[in-house]
Amino acid sequence: MTSTPRVVIYARQSEEEDDGIEQQLADCTEEARRRGWPILAQYVDNDVSGSYERGEKTDWFKMLQSYDRGEFDVMIVNESDRVTRRLEDVLEIRHKRKIRLIIPRGGIDTDDPAGDYMFKQFVLLAEREVAQKTERARRYARERRKKGHPTAGKVPYGYRWVHKPDRDERGTRWAVVEEEKKVVQRIFSEYLGKPKEQRSFKQIARDLNEDGYRTRTGHRWGATTVRRILVNPNYAAMLAPAQPTGEFRIENIALEECLPGAWDPLVSREQLEAARNLILSTKPNHDGDTSRKWLMPGLATCGGCGGPIRSAVAKNRPKARHGDNTPAESYHAYRCATIGKGCFQRAGDIIDEYIKELCIARLSRDDAADLFEPDDDEDITVLYARREQLENGYEQIYSDAVERGRFDQAKPALDRLEAQQSEVNERIKAMLNKQPLAELAAVEDVRGWWDEATLSTRRAVVSLLMEPVIHPLGMGKRVTTLEQIIGTVTPGWRQPDTEEHSPGRRPENTS
Repeated sequence: MTSTPRVVIYARQSEEEDDGIEQQLADCTEEARRRGWPILAQYVDNDVSGSYERGEKTDWFKMLQSYDRGEFDVMIVNESDRVTRRLEDVLEIRHKRKIRLIIPRGGIDTDDPAGDYMFKQFVLLAEREVAQKTERARRYARERRKKGHPTAGKVPYGYRWVHKPDRDERGTRWAVVEEEKKVVQRIFSEYLGKPKEQRSFKQIARDLNEDGYRTRTGHRWGATTVRRILVNPNYAAMLAPAQPTGEFRIENIALEECLPGAWDPLVSREQLEAARNLILSTKPNHDGDTSRKWLMPGLATCGGCGGPIRSAVAKNRPKARHGDNTPAESYHAYRCATIGKGCFQRAGDIIDEYIKELCIARLSRDDAADLFEPDDDEDITVLYARREQLENGYEQIYSDAVERGRFDQAKPALDRLEAQQSEVNERIKAMLNKQPLAELAAVEDVRGWWDEATLSTRRAVVSLLMEPVIHPLGMGKRVTTLEQIIGTVTPGWRQPDTEEHSPGRRPENTS
């Protein structure tokens, strides 16, 4: 008497579409019913390719583990290419594991040698088809590049992607976004129009933020984003050569290796070359603030005498064993500036790092919004949420209009949303001018915000949160880690309970 086999169903498709999966499951279920076999489980991989190795998070992997535990004998799959398009998988399931396959759309049962042979032939043909498609894609990519067309993917700020039905006779894929175009041109104009000592990525970003502009994702402009725009060949309609996966750096692009792009430029090649020459041939000014260079001067006081703290440039004295020719190395330091005392001079970088971590920890707490004086008329978190809602609504209406070819009908609604967006941006701008730190109430990535903030903004945060005290170390003592610095720099929190939540705080000795 033959025992009833233990059966599972496997369904897979490369693009996520529930209808396709449901049809596969229905066909496999019908086959099991026809044979009188109960189904133990269904394994589904939606939006998973059969041409590549499937990882631990896929149902394919889980199904193989189930077989290894002895939980089933037979797998029903609607078509052979739903199983795999790789010979490696055939070896995995037929030679290593001996899983019996039932494939209704093909009349295949691998218990029959003829069926087993036919299944393997189908997989060989599928693998050959994948190789042919890959080669066709490569040829298409080469031809596309010759014509100056970019690949699909993230579109640079200043442009939007044009879907195939809406392209012009040249097949243009990037269309200019007029409002963003003005920002890009402003960035180039402000950077190139200033003398060397006044060029500052941070100042440009600061001006854009103060005027209410935001990046496409709704974030504040930062120095890094401004710099990336200024060196990007795309803005002069130049198509960069391909770079190895994972090694792309926009600064490494050689303009002479670029092809003419099949889209409209936002700046001239001369402007781009001028900006790149200025940026890539000189060391970047990461500070951008000519008034102060470091975080603590004027904010911290001396723990020895209570006097002010100033910045200094210190030098490491070469040891005798290094020889007379060893040059001294300069480093950033803080010193007690009290005349006639000069209680200490200490390395400054580790102090700045410690204060930074304290500020980030404090601003990451749930009650951080309470630190900023509320505006009786406005709540910036509400304004940010409203702006995001308007932008999402605009994108949805615009996408639907493009898809249905009814842009004229959608234009009144789009115009209303644009007007509402402008009004919200004006209110945000006014609030930030009135309360420069109000935006912190809506920041989720505090560390990222800190890294992008200007020095003056960071100093404003320190001043708001604490009254730091830097203590003398004593002769011959050095501090090189955040753990060692605890106790040698006192935050002096303006809110008493903050000390309990400081990172790395040593517990009091209760013995």
